[in-house]
Amino acid sequence: MANKFDVIVVGGGTSGLVAAKTAAENGLKVALLERKTHPAKIQRSCAQMFLMNMDSFYEEHMYFSKEREKWVFPVNNFTVNYSGNYREFYACHFISPNATDRIEIGDYELNASGNGTPAVVFDKGALLNGLYEEGQKAGVTYYLERNVIDVRKTAAGVEIMTSDGERLVGTFCIAADGINSRLAKITGLNKERLFINTRKAISHYVTGVEFERSEAIFLGISYDAGGLGPVPFCFLPSVYRDDEYWFFVSGDAQFEFLTKRSNFKSWFPRLEITHTRASVVNNWSPAREPFKDNVVFVGDSCWFSEAENSGALLSGHKAAHAVSEALHRGMPNRDGVMSYINWWKQNWLATHDYRDFLCYPLFNRMFTEDEYNYLHNIVTQKLPWTINPFKLYSRLMTGLQPHLERVKQERPQLAQKIARFRPEQVLQLIKPAARMGFPNV
Repeated sequence: MANKFDVIVVGGGTSGLVAAKTAAENGLKVALLERKTHPAKIQRSCAQMFLMNMDSFYEEHMYFSKEREKWVFPVNNFTVNYSGNYREFYACHFISPNATDRIEIGDYELNASGNGTPAVVFDKGALLNGLYEEGQKAGVTYYLERNVIDVRKTAAGVEIMTSDGERLVGTFCIAADGINSRLAKITGLNKERLFINTRKAISHYVTGVEFERSEAIFLGISYDAGGLGPVPFCFLPSVYRDDEYWFFVSGDAQFEFLTKRSNFKSWFPRLEITHTRASVVNNWSPAREPFKDNVVFVGDSCWFSEAENSGALLSGHKAAHAVSEALHRGMPNRDGVMSYINWWKQNWLATHDYRDFLCYPLFNRMFTEDEYNYLHNIVTQKLPWTINPFKLYSRLMTGLQPHLERVKQERPQLAQKIARFRPEQVLQLIKPAARMGFPNV
């Protein structure tokens, strides 16, 4: 006999937990299925950043209230409790292969002084545990260590089957099962989407690091003439220890090269790895809408790449309210959740072009090591502060624009490379770049 609920949430990550908690607080009977032993157990790579209000993201201007211990979403008028640790950082720096020159987004000194807007990394496990406990208090029924093997549309809504042979029936399902969403595959949502690529990477948490102005996010590329070619990486302060950093690379060989043989080796005088995580991500173009056969998709499940923690919280909260409204009004169908569908289309699909996200990693792989050092050296002005991944390429071009005439005179071939790059053609560049050995594009 099936267990019956108003809504079944699949996935106990950021979007799923906030959706389940919100729906239960609205009086709904809610079940949440999660394949891990506990939702707060972090297993995959995550930078654990919260995108702040220095820039609009999903048409929101979220911020962290340290005094009230809340993530605040003023445009959408809700807050999320967070009492865990956090660590500020003050800029986003594109770092050159010489490990010295950098293109700076954000005023590091201003933001570090307390007069600007610092960004933060936070403890995602603490956030998830808090949402889990709030969901428990609100009455959410948790089914842990469960894998969903099938989802079916029924006359009354949705039926979910688990690997344990359980059958759950709900009027709605909220799919919050992440970037590699099984529900998007089972329901056929992916049939209308363009598969772009698969990215594999590891992230090491490291200590024994020394370099100036280290409280920033660093996006860089080094070059290995011995066979690896361009080696991109991301480097970011860790929330777990004041002397620890999060180091994201595409593989073990790349990590060994960066820390022991590249120009960045001086950053790691007493290197120690405290722990390691990994990720495999399948990137698809966004779905046309976040709904299929009474399954409402949130967070990464129907989006391109990752929605970031702020996007996950936003969409989970909005979807839960839409489902609650639909059931209250007696509209248990697509029409009942149109408020969420329209919000998602307007604030996600129409606001952020996923091709913009791809521009930065592809654009930077066009250059030789010498060209890359040259470009970082000539851009000396600080650029407007953002960590919005959809705006990294445009920020980079903002920095280069005043210097393009100089580039034409001093490096005409480099100027032609820049001029030939067209963001609207970025999808055609993906497969050739992958064949050239760039696993992260």
